[in-house]
Amino acid sequence: MTDMTDTPPPAERPERSGSADPRALQAGDVWATRDRSDGSDPLPDRGSLLQSARDNSSTVGLPVARAAIRRVLTRLFGAPPFDPDTDPGDPGLTGPHSASWQVIGEPAAIAGGLRGLLVQVAHPLAMAGVHDHSAFRDDPLGRLQRTSAYVTTTTFGSTREALQVSRRVRAVHPKVHGTAPDGRSYRADDPRLLTWVSIALTSSFLAGHRLWAPYPLDNDDDFVIQQSRIGALLDPRVDLRELLEDETAQAELRANRIPLPMIDEGTLPTTVAELDAVLASYHPELGINHQGREALAFLRRPPIPFVAKGGYRSLLAGALGSLDPVMQRSLEITWPSSVSRAAVAQAGGALSLMRVGVGTSPSKRAAEARATAA
Repeated sequence: MTDMTDTPPPAERPERSGSADPRALQAGDVWATRDRSDGSDPLPDRGSLLQSARDNSSTVGLPVARAAIRRVLTRLFGAPPFDPDTDPGDPGLTGPHSASWQVIGEPAAIAGGLRGLLVQVAHPLAMAGVHDHSAFRDDPLGRLQRTSAYVTTTTFGSTREALQVSRRVRAVHPKVHGTAPDGRSYRADDPRLLTWVSIALTSSFLAGHRLWAPYPLDNDDDFVIQQSRIGALLDPRVDLRELLEDETAQAELRANRIPLPMIDEGTLPTTVAELDAVLASYHPELGINHQGREALAFLRRPPIPFVAKGGYRSLLAGALGSLDPVMQRSLEITWPSSVSRAAVAQAGGALSLMRVGVGTSPSKRAAEARATAA
């Protein structure tokens, strides 16, 4: 599979008036951050190229319709899954002004979330569990919404709601086990698979923020450790029932004073450098089979209104273009780097329009109101 969209890759289409200029990123490189070592010209400053792409994004000819955009987002990802009137004053697991609230509350997280799903698809054992034990084939949109609900609730829900959704997810894991098509056994509560799912999302949300958000994080490591601590709650060694019953323990959890084995043992990363190293350690395990291709087919053509398909495909193409070459090959994506760069730039234009249309996440705004309630 070389292309998941119905139309040719962005760089191969004729230029149209009102489209984001794909040349905005043409001189740079989506993945590299250092000068080339082969004697060729050094890379230009990637930040200035990306900022230029954002500055030119207002020329994208997509309608700005707040209600329509929100309807489409709700159709894809579901309504906000937590009760903003629950636990007034509770800041949630990470709290206002945290790196997690900044990243997940930004429209760039939509493309980052799509990217995370693509990364998850690249692991055959993860996809075997989805294929064999979920309703993905019968209700793929429902599974997408449940994944979105987990991310949104653990980020913006109250501490108790975040623990409850983690407990519900964890209760399903012991039932998810079997044998993948290549003969390898899998189980959902395997720490290595838990780690894969966690870092796929963490790395992708972070990559999306770096590429498409209008502002950088103060410290990217903060986002990594916050998301790893959330992922570590799915470890069956953590007593979620005790945490749910003890408000003092919940405060200790928010203050990072509750031991989490997957953090303490170094299974989950706590810095960007560790995140990159853990991701690289999975490279020999990656590849796509028929189960992964089914998932990609859904991501290619989800059941959304026709009017929204152009914007969605732009975000999907940008997510694909943002993947590093190893991950692209694992998904059988064979785009040249120029096409990837153009797709990333085009997605930036679509996200800029979305930002104008809907602002930050309504879940974030609701969570801020709850956290500051008397």
